[in-house]
Amino acid sequence: MKLKSLALTSVTFCFAAICGTSSAQAATLTTIVDGVSNARGVSFGPDGTLYVAEPGIGGNGNCQPSPSTLFQPICAGNSGSLVKVTPDGIKQRILNNFQSLAEQPTGNQGAGIQDIQFDSLGNAYLLTGFAGYPGNRDLETLTLGADFPVPPQQLVTFPPSTPDKVLNTPLLAQLFKVDLNTGELDSIFDFAKYEITNNPDGGDVVTNPFDLTIDGDNAYVVDGGGNAAYKIKLDGTESRVTAIPKKVLSASILPPLPPGQELPPGLIDILPGGQVALQSVSTGGAIGPDGALYVGEYTGFPYPDGESRIFRIGEDGNPEVFLDGFTHITDLTFDEAGNLLVLQFSDTSQLGGDIRYLPGSLIKVAPDLTRTTLVAAGEGLESAAGIDIGSDGQIYITKRGVGPALGSVVRVDGIVTERVPEPASIVGLLALAGVGATAASKKRKHLLAKAEIV
Repeated sequence: MKLKSLALTSVTFCFAAICGTSSAQAATLTTIVDGVSNARGVSFGPDGTLYVAEPGIGGNGNCQPSPSTLFQPICAGNSGSLVKVTPDGIKQRILNNFQSLAEQPTGNQGAGIQDIQFDSLGNAYLLTGFAGYPGNRDLETLTLGADFPVPPQQLVTFPPSTPDKVLNTPLLAQLFKVDLNTGELDSIFDFAKYEITNNPDGGDVVTNPFDLTIDGDNAYVVDGGGNAAYKIKLDGTESRVTAIPKKVLSASILPPLPPGQELPPGLIDILPGGQVALQSVSTGGAIGPDGALYVGEYTGFPYPDGESRIFRIGEDGNPEVFLDGFTHITDLTFDEAGNLLVLQFSDTSQLGGDIRYLPGSLIKVAPDLTRTTLVAAGEGLESAAGIDIGSDGQIYITKRGVGPALGSVVRVDGIVTERVPEPASIVGLLALAGVGATAASKKRKHLLAKAEIV
């Protein structure tokens, strides 16, 4: 469960040049588990067990072009899983052979199991991604999509050896309640079907559920393909969807193209007056004690530096820019002091280097909006993908989130922030913050040592 803490109530533009970004003493990173393929979300179960989502490396099944890979094909297989490490260091993979999509033959840019979170009763909820046109997912969505226009660049492509017309990945792009002992999945919401019939952002018909947060009896899902944020009742009876607006910038940010080459349709919008509208590519989400959802964005092609925003979505469902001036946000969380922790996949454009080893970073935004870099670019958070705070008060991050067996979870040592037990109300949380969470609650200590999965 993403941590809740002191309210951040003002809608504020805060550019680094104005507010400034200070630096903390360099933290050290301790590897907890490694060898994870296309590592994504990290979270903790009620008993302190660490879980990391492993989308997998796809396989030799059918393929589809994906905006996530600049329309290079990603192909289907059964290579995903959920990695778990108990507090005493025992590690294993569960939900093995889960459906997966990834580039071939590299196995990069996997989509599959994206995140797992738990409610206050200890029930587990699983989010799966997709990264493409949802009508290609299975026969049901193919039939559903026949009633709606499909952009040609999103149609499925086929390896010569597989004549089927779909990816045969019906478990992707969904939210499930999951029994981690039996592997039984109970579908709560199908993002593929919703995207086809509703297309919340009004742009290209793409879905890629990326991040999951549980708060009370609601699930909050951020969709990086559909550029939308969902609030879904855990019993599946109600949902609310908010489209995240595109970012308008000068067309001068576009890189030069070879003569005769054009950008794929749907990748970026060319506007009058020398401007372009970039896809939001919404990623991490976290709930504040004011009940609002805070959403970070990666920012789409051409992935400019310093242009990623954080939105606040209140009960009215309207997105407001809360902060600006970040680069490639992949996840967010709050600590008990009201600090917003912002994880950046990279501090530079992904077009500027090997996407597997880009210089990621961790930034703390204090309640007064002062920014402090806790882990700077080049200090070990390459291609950082997910963040959570353990019951030991320490920060855990997935890094090297692209590529087969490259990913790991690291603990950020030297920075401790106590985690707050979820109160019954905002008033209770504010009172708890006032007296100090350390005095209010004993914290279990994680005894995780480095674990190599076999």
